[in-house]
Amino acid sequence: MNSAHMKNAALTPATAMLVLGLIGGFVVGFSVAGWRHSSGSGSRGTESHHSDNISSTAAASKRASHSLDPDAPQVMLGNITTVPFQELYSLLSTLPPEKLAALASQLDRLPGSKESDGRIATFFKAWAQLDPMAALRSALTFHASEAKTTAIGTIVESADLAQAAALAKAIKDLPAGAINREQQNNFLASAVSKWAQLAPTDAAKFFDETQSGSMRFRWVASNIAQSWAAQDPAAALAWAQQHGESDGFAGAIMGAVMGWWTKDHDAAEAYVLSHLEENRGLSTSLVSYIYQRDPERAKTWVSELPNLEMRRLANNMLTTQMAFNDPKGASEWAATLPADVRQQSLGAAVTYWASSDLTAAGEWVNSLSGAPRDEAATAYTYTLLRKDPASAAAWAVTINDPVARNSALQTVALQWLHKDAQQAAAWIQSTALPDDQKQRLLALAPKQ
Repeated sequence: MNSAHMKNAALTPATAMLVLGLIGGFVVGFSVAGWRHSSGSGSRGTESHHSDNISSTAAASKRASHSLDPDAPQVMLGNITTVPFQELYSLLSTLPPEKLAALASQLDRLPGSKESDGRIATFFKAWAQLDPMAALRSALTFHASEAKTTAIGTIVESADLAQAAALAKAIKDLPAGAINREQQNNFLASAVSKWAQLAPTDAAKFFDETQSGSMRFRWVASNIAQSWAAQDPAAALAWAQQHGESDGFAGAIMGAVMGWWTKDHDAAEAYVLSHLEENRGLSTSLVSYIYQRDPERAKTWVSELPNLEMRRLANNMLTTQMAFNDPKGASEWAATLPADVRQQSLGAAVTYWASSDLTAAGEWVNSLSGAPRDEAATAYTYTLLRKDPASAAAWAVTINDPVARNSALQTVALQWLHKDAQQAAAWIQSTALPDDQKQRLLALAPKQ
């Protein structure tokens, strides 16, 4: 970040108020003078204070807090979220450590609310890019667990990659009770994943050594392997394979393959093709990854998978991803797939579309013909069944394929008869279905 550029930038009105407040010893915007940790109402809940021995920055923060005269003007940070980040960064970079600690102390006394969390996050985002270790030590002095979690999470997220290793080590070595174990693991995992982007081999070694009890997150191993494979696929894959699917390392092989793909598409795809039988999840995971970066390549690669079941699974994965943003487009694409892989993918797309726009999906299904229409109508029938059994039954009888139609009718009748036996029976009797089929459907009614 170009600090000189930031410092020369014109100040916004919000920043000007912040500057004037800091010069005068306070910031106009939100009074915190009435909030104290001993307050009986409106303040954040407290937790045990275990981090007094973290470092001198923590002590500085506490001294700053204790030295404030309750009757004197205090630092107020109400407008901090309106200050452009670069200007806030530039302003904070001019402050000595004790002033930053004093500002953090003011934030610690804010009442618990989304607005307070926003102020905390804004402040620590800027401080984390100036001195993340000092920011972490100050955050650990916060009394309320919510405020502490917001501050530390923001620090880990906002710190420069070069500081991730130091943060990971500091979080790992926190004294018992500084934060709860689940939060510690989450922050540690995020820091290690970030570290891996810069120095994956060092992050991998650290992760291996930390597996004894404090980190068991499959996505961390996957992220390390992915970052490593983008530089050295063979070494990353060997590390992932060494651990296999052991506790904490599940997904590492897939991470290595994804990182490898960013470096060499063909080689990574060839590796997956050669391991289809022993690791069936590789193909679906890789196609999902490829689709996010090159949709057409993903579609082509899936169509060339040698295993029918793998093609079906991979096409289903593609359809689901497409349907999330474009259910109509996903349905249209699925309808063009070969017959041996089409049914599940088309059904999934139509179901997704109908859940958000029942009318449009139904009109499109009616525009189809042949087997694609039957497959889409079957999925549409089951979607309708949840809310409107009568409409679902009307759709079921339009399915041309007798096997698919009978299966759909039986499913609709069974659920409808259990929900409203009288209406369901009346509908069955009113249809032009053969008498023997009517009797089979009526026999599904629950016994009185």
